[in-house]
Amino acid sequence: MSGKLTPNELIDTLRNTLAEEDIVALDNGWYKLWFARNYLVYKPNTLLLDNTFATMGAGMPSGIAAKMLNPSNKVVVVTGDGGLVMNLGDLETAVRLNLDMLIIVLKNNSYGMIKEKQKGMGFKEFSLEFSNPDFVKLAESFGATGWKINHVTDLKQKLPKILNKKGVKLLEIPITYPKFIN
Repeated sequence: MSGKLTPNELIDTLRNTLAEEDIVALDNGWYKLWFARNYLVYKPNTLLLDNTFATMGAGMPSGIAAKMLNPSNKVVVVTGDGGLVMNLGDLETAVRLNLDMLIIVLKNNSYGMIKEKQKGMGFKEFSLEFSNPDFVKLAESFGATGWKINHVTDLKQKLPKILNKKGVKLLEIPITYPKFIN
């Protein structure tokens, strides 16, 4: 394994760890397509994704609202690295409100969906790769706790323990996307 997890490994691990009433809120990126097609939902409003390919940044506010409305449910926000950096104010809000939620940051150092769209339209690739901060240190600077996970076995072992910790938690996961089949 390259050290990067695939969307299906993440989806399977989350589905096998979360209860039927727990909530996953998605931001926008390639992972959203994988979740929409593969994440089994047993109860209404437990997989939150916004309309079609809407603007990046919807995952964190959706997760914050879901946790405020459903304080006894576990809430997991899944966002890309680009989406989280665009919304750092929401990380501060979740910590300030003392919410008990998990933010999973899928790190691939690019705007992957935009890259594929531009490529498909014959455009030259421009400004779609970027560097990232250390997300664990970033989370800690806001008063959250953070972890890095590099292998699916680590995710399976650590996710239940991380979910049961109090407060805002951030989990950085390197992600690789297999060829998406239509």
